[in-house]
Amino acid sequence: ILDAPGDVILAVEACGICGTDLHILAGESYRPELPFTLGHEPVGTIVEVGADAVELLGKRVTVTLFTGCGTCDVCRAGDERICSELRSIYGVLAAPGGFAEYLSVHARHTIEVPPTLGSVEAAVLVDGGATAANAVRVAMAREPQRVLVIGAGPIGYLAAEMLRVEGIPVDVVQRSRLRLEALAAIGHAVYGSFDDLQGSYDAVIDCAGSPAPVTSGIEALGPRGEYILAGYALVPELDLAKVARKEASIRGIRSGRREDLEYIIELAAAGEVRLPEVQTWPLEEVNEAIAALRRHEVGGKAVIVPTARN
Repeated sequence: ILDAPGDVILAVEACGICGTDLHILAGESYRPELPFTLGHEPVGTIVEVGADAVELLGKRVTVTLFTGCGTCDVCRAGDERICSELRSIYGVLAAPGGFAEYLSVHARHTIEVPPTLGSVEAAVLVDGGATAANAVRVAMAREPQRVLVIGAGPIGYLAAEMLRVEGIPVDVVQRSRLRLEALAAIGHAVYGSFDDLQGSYDAVIDCAGSPAPVTSGIEALGPRGEYILAGYALVPELDLAKVARKEASIRGIRSGRREDLEYIIELAAAGEVRLPEVQTWPLEEVNEAIAALRRHEVGGKAVIVPTARN
């Protein structure tokens, strides 16, 4: 149902499953009012438009996720995701998501998907890709000589690929052999333990979403290095003396700007970044897909493929 002249309806063709979805289901993250439809990595074709969005009919798009107040300084700067009066996040909070056949979104949130990029491949990028692009953009601002990526899930995989495009030497630490082998197979330097690393790093991009590697990641930083949290978790103990003695910085990352998503879509459509292996499930098997992720049986990205009726 179109609620406003600037709304559109997508026939959903693919929607990625993110680690945040698992955290929400486990009661460890956002708590949307129930009933609620998850899925914040949708791609689909616009099949119905409001009066102010007629030109979008028939276009294949993905979406930016966050709706802020629209009037504060961060919203006007394009950073709705960090608005202190955040209104909604598609598929996460207050706005239904893409684990469905159809999805209603604001037209201003849509981003057209190039014809050279399939819908399933584009779904890999919607949140994870924007997050990776944001993290790499932050890291590159300091002109690093060496970067360590912690975690080789979709965000870490894409961050490593974007750093490769930038010409920056990157090492990746990953415990899961499935994911470690996937990055090693395309030529990245991967390590199963921090003990195997040599030297220090100008930036560490933590994509693990686990408290376990944080201390080791901070120890891997060189003087005035930057620890970039692209995945985050509750850390029960953290010795901030290790940060102070290096005059290091800790920088949080919350998804990415519209420009971040547009950029990684552009890189992927041009074949400049390689994407993680994708496993797909039909919509009616979304629970099976989530269970496979929880069992760590997915080496790359899990994507739901609804069969929308036009």
